[in-house]
Amino acid sequence: MAKVALVYNMIQTSMLRNGPLDLVAEYDGEETISALKAALQAGGHEVILLEANEAIAEKLRSAHPHIVFNIAEGIRGDSRESHVPAICEMLGLPYTGSGPLTLALCLDKARAKEILTYYHISTPPFQVFRSLEEKLDSQLRFPLIVKLLHEGSSMGLAENSVVDNEATLKRQVEYLLQVYHQPAIVEEFIEGREFTVGVLGNESPRVLPIIEVVFSKPRGIVLFAPDDPVKPLIQQERGADVQFPKTSHYAVCPADTSKELAYQIEQIALKAFRALGCRDWCRLEMRLGPDGTLYVLELNPIAGIDPSYWLPRAAKAAGLSYESLVNEILDCALERAGLWATPPELQGIVALTGASVTFQGAKRW
Repeated sequence: MAKVALVYNMIQTSMLRNGPLDLVAEYDGEETISALKAALQAGGHEVILLEANEAIAEKLRSAHPHIVFNIAEGIRGDSRESHVPAICEMLGLPYTGSGPLTLALCLDKARAKEILTYYHISTPPFQVFRSLEEKLDSQLRFPLIVKLLHEGSSMGLAENSVVDNEATLKRQVEYLLQVYHQPAIVEEFIEGREFTVGVLGNESPRVLPIIEVVFSKPRGIVLFAPDDPVKPLIQQERGADVQFPKTSHYAVCPADTSKELAYQIEQIALKAFRALGCRDWCRLEMRLGPDGTLYVLELNPIAGIDPSYWLPRAAKAAGLSYESLVNEILDCALERAGLWATPPELQGIVALTGASVTFQGAKRW
């Protein structure tokens, strides 16, 4: 049995009062935290819940966990997802998931795409806009899609994010610069099938069943929509008549693909996973272009892990229950750190004595 600190950033009601609804897109609700805690406890572990605010270093020092299960998105800064792993390394604490450098790189879409390109992994051509004075690269071809440089979870995306001319491009870039106060990344929009791919493991990572995202209209993109449990909180802060974005897509898992296409998707996912130095778990997004090229759009090393989200749904299609998925991620990190889960037949002994047990040179908590 391991003593696990579950470190997260939860949606606060103060976040819901002003600005776009998707400002909370990266944060988790109480239901997700409760589900994760229950899954880890089902694996026989003691779980400590820690909000990743400015006091997280002291909280971790006081908690003395064996390992950190990290889903913290961070609270500010261009590299906010790297803060908790960096603190864990400073404190000498093992943790789940990718390291500070990988998380910082994947949160910066431009840097991630530069690394993908270096490893000959196709990704749409792009340009970063830090001000409205910048001119569009003449080599980029419309239609283009305008995104936030340092965000995930569809934050900043809207129906008019796909643009066909410089006037609409400028308008959308200006909106992101003014409302979200961060650069915009503009990339060629790939009109084709979209796939989401989960990867688990380290030395021999494996790809979960492929998800295809199917859109109800041409040029569809995944837009942010708050989880159902969060909607009452938003209505409480903004009024009962608040309008929520309508979902215009659904997911199919396993995706209906040929064996050849599935193999290509899996190999590209593994190559991108390794190129960015991902660990334990990750979810990648890619599109199949009209020319048959698979383009990696982005990597999510801290993918949404609520039971209803895409990664757990892919795991379910692979025969993994939610509890099995969560504990496999933890086991990947334990193994990487030289720690192993206690065998079921010895959990009672360890629980009674608080001892650590050693087998074949590996320390088991």
